[in-house]
Amino acid sequence: MRMRKIAAFAAAAVFVLSCTLSASGASSDRTVNITVSTGKDRKAISPYIYGVNAELMEKDVSCRSVRAGGNRYSAYNWETNASNAGSDWKNNSDGYFQQTVSSDMKDKPGCAALKLNEVCTAKNAYPLMTLQLAGYVAADMKGEVTKAEKAPSGRWNKVELVKNSALSLTPDLNDGTVYMNEFVNYLVNTLGDSQNGGIRGYSLDNEPGLWSGTHSLAHPEKTTCAEIVEKSVAMSDAVKDIDPNAEIFGPALFGYGAFTNFANAPDWKSIKKDNPSYKWFIDYYLDEMKKAGEKKGRRLLDVLDVHFYTEAKGACGKRYCEHYNDPDCVYNKLNSTRSLWDDTYTEDSWITDTGAEFLPILPALKESINTYYPGTKLAITEYDFQGAYDVCGAIMEADALGIFAQNEVYAADLFAMDAQYQLAAINLYTNYDGSGSGFGDTLVSCTSDDIETSTAYAAINGDSEDVITLVVTNKAFSDKTTAHIELGGEYRHAHLYGISNMAAQVFDLTDSNPAVTLNGSSLTLEMEPRTVSLLVISRDKASAESKETISSAAEKETVSSASEKKEDKNRLPLILGITGGAAVLVAAAAAAVFRIRKKQH
Repeated sequence: MRMRKIAAFAAAAVFVLSCTLSASGASSDRTVNITVSTGKDRKAISPYIYGVNAELMEKDVSCRSVRAGGNRYSAYNWETNASNAGSDWKNNSDGYFQQTVSSDMKDKPGCAALKLNEVCTAKNAYPLMTLQLAGYVAADMKGEVTKAEKAPSGRWNKVELVKNSALSLTPDLNDGTVYMNEFVNYLVNTLGDSQNGGIRGYSLDNEPGLWSGTHSLAHPEKTTCAEIVEKSVAMSDAVKDIDPNAEIFGPALFGYGAFTNFANAPDWKSIKKDNPSYKWFIDYYLDEMKKAGEKKGRRLLDVLDVHFYTEAKGACGKRYCEHYNDPDCVYNKLNSTRSLWDDTYTEDSWITDTGAEFLPILPALKESINTYYPGTKLAITEYDFQGAYDVCGAIMEADALGIFAQNEVYAADLFAMDAQYQLAAINLYTNYDGSGSGFGDTLVSCTSDDIETSTAYAAINGDSEDVITLVVTNKAFSDKTTAHIELGGEYRHAHLYGISNMAAQVFDLTDSNPAVTLNGSSLTLEMEPRTVSLLVISRDKASAESKETISSAAEKETVSSASEKKEDKNRLPLILGITGGAAVLVAAAAAAVFRIRKKQH
């Protein structure tokens, strides 16, 4: 255990050393000018953009929302906890969700939702649970379902969105039917409602435009536009009857092809012909949900829910290439986040080959909301720019989180099975010091004159300008970059944190790092290639230490230090390769890190 701690301190020490040598050695290869204006373009930041899907919720990440969703959830039988994998794995019906919960929970109805709520309660995160709309769910846990056993058959239970008789807290396991409003009623009675410790949001299933492919034995026909609207209205209305304040997320579209024509839905062309003002399926769905809500006298869609996976290719011509040693591929990857917001950027993908009518995507989605259902929030409940094992993953994730804040996204949930570097980037925003301190709750104006090299995002807490938190990326493949940062006011103290290619964790780089030069209203930051930095800039040290964060005091008690948990015992040889004065410097830096950590606990 002692050697593991030494290794972790050594890794941080070498990071400090690299910054020190950068600052004291040759000048940087590039420069970027960043301007922060704390009184300009202020926007409230939703904490729920720092979210993950359930596969990652028990990792060492200080997330603020968790979505229980994905293909597995479309055929989840809440009564028995059986589920079907669909095309992900041989249409297998099994007890997948029972494997992820404690023994005392696995036989309780709705164990997947109970587990979700348990983790979210511990992390003070927003729980988002998927409701089943496709029509059938797994009836057993007997393994592969054959084509001859497609629904309706004994291998499936029918889904009814509304049970028109008394709702029971002990569902009938022998009637061959699963009722969705009974599920919501059970969760409210078991956990509390959305305002009192229960599930706060419900997702209207998962990627319905793909049901005929992902769940061909449960829903073999292509989903029509009319079908998903009808089911969305009925399910939302039923939820609101039970929990009026619960938020409805829909329709969980898989990507660009679903946004445009709902994956070539059979009735889309006729709908478009009759309604030429609709640019894409998104417009139709929002308009129909608004009309239905007006008839019901209440809002039936709170959050427009879409998924976004970049289609941008690397320089090699492959989408999601893993050529992290190729500077051209890395350049393409690190700039792919610009398709979220930048109308001057053109990605290399099939989308741009076919016109890229709706890129960048976030402004297009917001325009549709403002036109067809004003007041609807926006969520990206699945996304992943990849890079789990490379620092590029942290850079893209840090950039995406800043973009979500800039574009006033309500919730965003990373979807991946492995995401070490992406999770480190989330922690940079939510728990950079291991004590629950995070990026501010109010975004302020922050501009970079070279976004291809360096993007930057700045925040304050509330209206106070005493402390600025500033996230800066260096996307340059092999060049050190000097950031010249104008702060617009006098500041006296700066503390540096960062993520590098040394380990997938946030390093505390101390409040006297020579890579940082603060001169009143301006600051210079020397950045190593492919790094993410976070600066806590304050008028005085006391205000930095006492600043409000997005975490409450109770929250901080449950947040554990990312750098303590992610100790890397493979870092010790890095010290052994350093001799002479450099070795002394490393030892001193390691001691400094140790003292800082000890003082925090």
